[in-house]
Amino acid sequence: MVSGPLQPILVLPVYRGGAKFERALRSIRNAEQHFSRILISLNSERDSPDSQAVQAYLSHADSKIEFIQSGTELPWMSHQYFWLEHLERTGATGDQWVYWFAHDDEVKASGITAITDADGNWPLQPGTIYLGPWAMRPDEPDRMYDGPTDIALESWTSFPIQGPLELPVAEWIAEQFIQPTYINMSGCITQLRSFQQLRDFRRQKPGGMRIEMATAAARFNLNVAEFPEPVVITYSCAASDRTKYAKVARQDDRHLVFWLLRYVAAHPRAALPLARACAIVLNYHLRYRLTGTGLQSEDWRYRTTVNP
Repeated sequence: MVSGPLQPILVLPVYRGGAKFERALRSIRNAEQHFSRILISLNSERDSPDSQAVQAYLSHADSKIEFIQSGTELPWMSHQYFWLEHLERTGATGDQWVYWFAHDDEVKASGITAITDADGNWPLQPGTIYLGPWAMRPDEPDRMYDGPTDIALESWTSFPIQGPLELPVAEWIAEQFIQPTYINMSGCITQLRSFQQLRDFRRQKPGGMRIEMATAAARFNLNVAEFPEPVVITYSCAASDRTKYAKVARQDDRHLVFWLLRYVAAHPRAALPLARACAIVLNYHLRYRLTGTGLQSEDWRYRTTVNP
């Protein structure tokens, strides 16, 4: 049997998506050929506006899209496991790849075309999770971006500006852990077992914060890498103050510490950079408790501009 090209499954979890979800849907149309499957998981009641948007999309042309619906609004992690269990029931295996896509972003088809080969294969290596870079457009809190879409975009990274573009998991996490919230799961490509291992851990993750680091720290992952070209356009703004979410993020840090201890048990060399990061974060919070100052601000790292 001849297998198809190496391509991830696009997974799009949707919670009260509205117009931003419709924008995300439109971006999928010209990128469907880059994915082995496309799963939209609606965290909503039956016949919600989001489900109507999917039905309208499917009525216009043939599509790979399959969608499931929870029937009621689930907590963030419960919704994560809802779509994961659907993939397992429908034949997906742990070694298959998943492209996790936020409902308020856009697939960057030109970026995917730039990194895939002539047969449509993505450059994916087992033991590596891919995060970024992210092409960015601004969305205001009360309205969507309505400017031109044919101009260059800023590209942002979670890696050192001067490189490298690949780091051991522990070193990459150590840098991110210090951030109040940082980075973005949208456009992450990892094997399905990253999500399976997180679900099956005895201590359940309370919420969606730190999901990038938690996903990276599945025990089989050795490296975190970023592509030379963004494969997603994320709508945000470097000038926005997301540090107000830091308290929520730190609640998920408690889970992350136990999760990282599990990783260190399998990879003892990971202990030093992770311990150093934990000490830095603890120092920030001790100073904050004593003086009301000292919390770390986010480090937005602009890399370059990219074509739309």
